[in-house]
Amino acid sequence: MLSLWMGTAIVGRYVLIGPVGYGGVSVVYQAIDTHRGSRTAIKLLAPDFADDEYARQRVRQEALITTRLRHPSVPQVYDFGDAQLPDGRVVPYVAMELLSGAMLAGRLAGGALPWPEAVQVAATVADVLAIAHRRGVVHRDLTPANIMMTDSGPKIIDFGEAITVEATSALAAAQPLPSRRVNSAVGPADDVYALGVLLYQMLTGSSPYQTSSPEAQLHAARMRHMAPTPVLLVPGLPRSIAEVCRACMAKRPEDRPTAAQVAIALWALVIDPADSAAADEALNSEPRPVPVPRPAPEPVRPPGATGSHRRPHRHAFAGVRPGPYSTSSD
Repeated sequence: MLSLWMGTAIVGRYVLIGPVGYGGVSVVYQAIDTHRGSRTAIKLLAPDFADDEYARQRVRQEALITTRLRHPSVPQVYDFGDAQLPDGRVVPYVAMELLSGAMLAGRLAGGALPWPEAVQVAATVADVLAIAHRRGVVHRDLTPANIMMTDSGPKIIDFGEAITVEATSALAAAQPLPSRRVNSAVGPADDVYALGVLLYQMLTGSSPYQTSSPEAQLHAARMRHMAPTPVLLVPGLPRSIAEVCRACMAKRPEDRPTAAQVAIALWALVIDPADSAAADEALNSEPRPVPVPRPAPEPVRPPGATGSHRRPHRHAFAGVRPGPYSTSSD
């Protein structure tokens, strides 16, 4: 995938320094925001996909979803809209918080995390999912490759596959028929299952899927193929943590706890690993209903409209270390 030249200006404001990451249809650049006088990350749809309406919708929708969440463990979005490239093509862009750290996938390549760290990471991720589910968002692609370990805690950095109540219908209409995926059955319970897989990987350093190929493991996870019920034999691991992992990976979606229940249970175990009663109470508490994405119309931009949709805001939890926010009111 070709990158733009260093020094390229986006919407007369962001000067690109160089690429820092590549996605399926987009490139993330480090850039200088000349208005704010600071460095930022710019996500641009790759020019090859400039005429792909589904890809364009995905970049815009990711910006909207990330802005909606406003959680300290989700990168802050400063600005998004359409940008004209030097060759004249117009592509969506997103200006967001520039993060520094190591990908969780890279950490796990060296083996399992210490179980206290693994539990804290999983608790933070569960907290983000709890907020997302209450706001009508399902992530659909929770893997170690989409989590960055930063000095301020783990960050979920990619919502490119997420869906919302408002977006499902519009994306289905834009996506070519042979490859449509948004109509597949998906809901919050699928994210909880993926969270269980993630916790298993962090605790053991390996995948619960019975295949040695990373590509096959990723395909199995995304298609929600069921792995065997996990058996966690980790030295010193409290039994309650293993039970949380097993509950998340229950075969039937209706048997899984909600993300909020998992977040409360895991934070209780972070505070006191021996407090199995608090964790059990959280997992068995009456679940709070969460919205499940269903087809709904999405506001349509006027034909030919370009330019920035600026929605600057201060992060709701700026400077706060990730913690158990899932019980707070929205």
